[in-house]
Amino acid sequence: MKTETRSLGLVAAEGIISNLLLGSLFVWSVLRNPFLEFFPDWTEGMLSFIFGIHNLFTCAGIILSGQLLKRMSTRKLYGLFALLVAFGMGGFALLPVQYPRFSFALAFIFFCVFAATGIGIGIGTVQSSTIPWFPRRSGTISGALYMALGTSSVLLAAAAERLLPAVGVKYVFPVFGAVILAVAALVLCDPRSMTPPLTTETAGSGEGQSPREMLRSGTFRRLLIWNVALRTAGLTLLDHNASMAEFYGGAVLVSMLIAPANGLGSIAVGAAFDRLGRRRIFISAAFLMLIAGALLCFGTVNGLFTLIFCGLLLGGFAYGGSSSTYAASVKNCFGSKYYTQNFAVSNIAMGCAALLESVSGTLLDASGTYTSVMLMVTALAAIALTCALTERAE
Repeated sequence: MKTETRSLGLVAAEGIISNLLLGSLFVWSVLRNPFLEFFPDWTEGMLSFIFGIHNLFTCAGIILSGQLLKRMSTRKLYGLFALLVAFGMGGFALLPVQYPRFSFALAFIFFCVFAATGIGIGIGTVQSSTIPWFPRRSGTISGALYMALGTSSVLLAAAAERLLPAVGVKYVFPVFGAVILAVAALVLCDPRSMTPPLTTETAGSGEGQSPREMLRSGTFRRLLIWNVALRTAGLTLLDHNASMAEFYGGAVLVSMLIAPANGLGSIAVGAAFDRLGRRRIFISAAFLMLIAGALLCFGTVNGLFTLIFCGLLLGGFAYGGSSSTYAASVKNCFGSKYYTQNFAVSNIAMGCAALLESVSGTLLDASGTYTSVMLMVTALAAIALTCALTERAE
């Protein structure tokens, strides 16, 4: 059966542009302190809880997308992503300042249940309709998609900082929600947008293991543990980078450079993955995160923002590499036939990381110092490195 003739460059551009919308939730890092000032009854631990648990809902959204793609087109699913995110972000305008506890409950619902679930659906839709077009460059295209995600984080964070004084903390998210809805509508104006390969000829050999077979595989268990450890470490750094920079005398926007470092790691490590193989990349990413954890621990103990900044950049780079190679590994290890479902199921890693990352806020509230949080990052990197060293050579 003849496949639809589409330019691979157009497919890649479509996926990258779409991913530029998916980093909007990381604006949360910029809004943490303004929210604490606006709602004095809120705590760092409460905000870390929302940020950590939102990844659980993002994971649920990705898994849900894998099921919905069996019944509806990717275009309709992409539209659903935009509507959910716009509604979730727009809801922040309704937070009543006179009822801080009720506002916190609403913030959780809007940010996690609607916006994060919508982002998850968007990630699942874009990944499953883009990566299968590039069977020989899975790492590279996955890296490009995650680089766009990381770049969007810092661009949107910079926009949020400028927008914050003009509209106030309650209305920053609603503005972003409106922009996402408008851009998504423009993407969907192209009738060819969000269209996956029509046959296995484009996607590869058409062979592969089912989700149930994948879950029983020892390879997948090692892959899962490695990714959960590095993803948790990366999410911890993304959660605390802005407030940590402010605490140690650094510029918040400078600390947000962790996002482009994340993007650079995605594309660089993803491209290297196609050449060097899974085991070498797994070891390298874990080792880089271990070095980052050491720099962060030393920097927080001695109050040296220069070391903290270097640790954030290195940790962001390693986190980006672990994200892009994880998606590519799922396809390379378990085939293209069930990739949509396997990618969705494999993102239980995101849910596990979300639960573990929420511990960082509790550590910070209990100890009053970021050193305990950075020790957590270092320990997670050590777990990932141990797991990577047990992986068999390809």
